Amino acid sequence: MRHTGMLFLSRQRPHAAPARCGIFQLQLHAYDRIGPHQAEPWRMTWTGPAAQRFWQQHEAELLPGAALIVELEAARTHTLRTRPPMAELQARVISMALVPSHAVRTQ
Repeated sequence: MRHTGMLFLSRQRPHAAPARCGIFQLQLHAYDRIGPHQAEPWRMTWTGPAAQRFWQQHEAELLPGAALIVELEAARTHTLRTRPPMAELQARVISMALVPSHAVRTQ
C-alpha cells in the first residue's frame, strides 16, 4: 500500500549515513497534522542515490516545521517506549519533495 501527502519535519534532525550494507540512507522524523490539536508521528527511511541527491541539495533547508510532499510504502505502526506509550508510523520513501517555505505560509 502506498501513502501520499504532506508531512512536517519534527525537531529531531534528519540522520544521513551509510546503512549496514554501505548504501546511503536518510532517516527523517515528521508529523502529519491531522487536526487542530492532533499530530501523528512518522519515521521515514530513504535509501539509495535519489536519497543522497535530495540530502545534498536540501540539507540546510531540512529544519523543524519544513513541509515535505511524500510518497511512502510499507507503512507499519511501531509502539514507542515512552510514558505514556505512543505509536509511530514507519515507512519507506518512494519519493520526496521539499515544499518552499513561502508556499506553506500561503496555504
